[in-house]
Amino acid sequence: MTVLRLLQDIDLNGFTLIIPSVSVGNVPQLTVDLLIYNADFRKAGIIYHPAIMPSVGADPFDESSTDICTACELYVNKSLKLAVIQLRSALEFKLVTKFFTDLKEDIVNHKIANIIVLSAGFDYELHSIEKGKFFYVDSQGHNKNLEQIGFAAIEPMYGKYTIHGGGFSIKLFEFMKDICQCVILVKYVSEGDNRPDAVSVLQVLYKYIESLQHIPLRDVKFPFSWEHVFGGPPPTGLY
Repeated sequence: MTVLRLLQDIDLNGFTLIIPSVSVGNVPQLTVDLLIYNADFRKAGIIYHPAIMPSVGADPFDESSTDICTACELYVNKSLKLAVIQLRSALEFKLVTKFFTDLKEDIVNHKIANIIVLSAGFDYELHSIEKGKFFYVDSQGHNKNLEQIGFAAIEPMYGKYTIHGGGFSIKLFEFMKDICQCVILVKYVSEGDNRPDAVSVLQVLYKYIESLQHIPLRDVKFPFSWEHVFGGPPPTGLY
């Protein structure tokens, strides 16, 4: 089953694909929003599958646009050879395996070269803090580039990786690791206002992804849709 429906003729051969897992504080989704908005990505496709809980809303990046956004979409920057999937809703547990199988087939058909899965973990599960808050899993073993920018490797326990609060990131990694280099990037966070966490993950993406290293990242801009993340102020009647 083809899940990726392209809206334009685009060759994804050799691209790096970034996929956010639904994780603690939605940090991966927030990071993808920032990447799309700050690095000039354009919507290039819609991803439909029965496993994705449907949703629809206004364009989150252009207040004057009449376009709509759906639960799962593909954004692309051709010059950077980067593509990102923005997943805005949850996945139906019983259909996840089928979704990953179908998505894997599309990734192979489009000849995508690398996959980066963004994830977040519960801060209180990080029992050893001397290694920092950033960790990774790489299908090719230890990644010196990630370690140079402050990531520590997650070591498997009894042959399995665990990220508490990381959503489907490990499961997706297991599906994709045999078709190309697949890396999970994890930040351990606490729930609350996670915008600063998303900014910090964006900053390490600019350090890690080669095509982004040549673009200055100074003042990170937030999409206008973020103005409503926490709602309005509390009603004065409470006091």
